[in-house]
Amino acid sequence: MTQELNAAALSKESATPDQPANAGTTATVGQALKDLRVAKGWSLEEVSSRIKFAPRQIQALEGEQWDKLPKGVSLRGLVRSYARLLDTDPAAIVSSVESQVGALSSPGSVHRVSRTIPVAVSAHSDHRNSTPWGWILVIVVLLAVLGGYAFWQGWLPADWLPSWLSGEKP
Repeated sequence: MTQELNAAALSKESATPDQPANAGTTATVGQALKDLRVAKGWSLEEVSSRIKFAPRQIQALEGEQWDKLPKGVSLRGLVRSYARLLDTDPAAIVSSVESQVGALSSPGSVHRVSRTIPVAVSAHSDHRNSTPWGWILVIVVLLAVLGGYAFWQGWLPADWLPSWLSGEKP
């Protein structure tokens, strides 16, 4: 956990009159995040509107109710956004949450099966010529059509035409 989280947890512990300041207990990630939020004076709804996650998800994160939270990338995104909002180190918070979530889940609860599917690949399937002949042909034809249209409209001098096209006899 980061020093900010520990400082927030210690300030919370010292603020309660029924617990001594030197109780020696470290706050959990969820409690430390809640302490930082409360220290900034933000409600769950304000945080929710800022990071675009539901208040119930933020409350579940602060209460460390991992079964009520999304898994994987979505959980990391929630934690990262919340940590950034609270001006604390997102990477440290994410790793702390992942270590807690990983410790809570049993090793046999999630099975990822990777299957490889053989794909036939031909040696010539991805081979392309280095010259785009199709585009060159389109450009040459387009230039010929535009040149013919320019001569037909009289935009170019007739003496530019070869004698066999102009109809003149040499």
